[in-house]
Amino acid sequence: MAFRDPQTARRLERRARLEPRREPLQERSRARVEAILNATVELLADREVDDLTTADIAERARIPIGSVYHYFPSKEGVLAELVTRTAQRIDSAFTEQLARDFERLPWRRVIERAIDIAMRAYLSEASFVAVWRAIRNTTLFLDLAAASDERFAEVLGALPMGRGIRPLAIRGGIRIANTFLDWVLDTEDPRERARITREMKRAVIAYLEPEFEKSEA
Repeated sequence: MAFRDPQTARRLERRARLEPRREPLQERSRARVEAILNATVELLADREVDDLTTADIAERARIPIGSVYHYFPSKEGVLAELVTRTAQRIDSAFTEQLARDFERLPWRRVIERAIDIAMRAYLSEASFVAVWRAIRNTTLFLDLAAASDERFAEVLGALPMGRGIRPLAIRGGIRIANTFLDWVLDTEDPRERARITREMKRAVIAYLEPEFEKSEA
């Protein structure tokens, strides 16, 4: 029998509160999951995350509350799936833009364009911003963000432009960008957001410059 240390046990318990209970395989099941997520987005348009309940979600989705718990262990699990899907969609657009641009543009310009695309995408997702602001400092979602960053780092490392860059440097660049992303999402003034985004570009480019110079040598 394997014994887990307390920290590992707590991490697994937190993960169990976030991960979907089962993957929807049938069309009807997939439709119900989409209804749950769409209802959550609609509700977040006019109420705070703390005021949201699974009963509210079920009512808006027009399904029994038991159906929500059939697929998700908690309200946090629904929110986690919403955040994960948004991040994966934007990360995918980011990497596709990198791959296309890197074949024809200088690497600095490639990073600047990709950051612009990511910033516009995140800021256009009002429900994501609402959830992020409510839960960004909770342990549950810090675990979720860390796992998402690791997946994103693996994807970037597999791109042609990433193969000459150390994996630790890729993760470091992601951490730097995330710090500025938090700053952008926490700011309402569009002009301030633009200034912060410019600083993000400068910071990421300066950090990665030795890596690209080494790979180009």
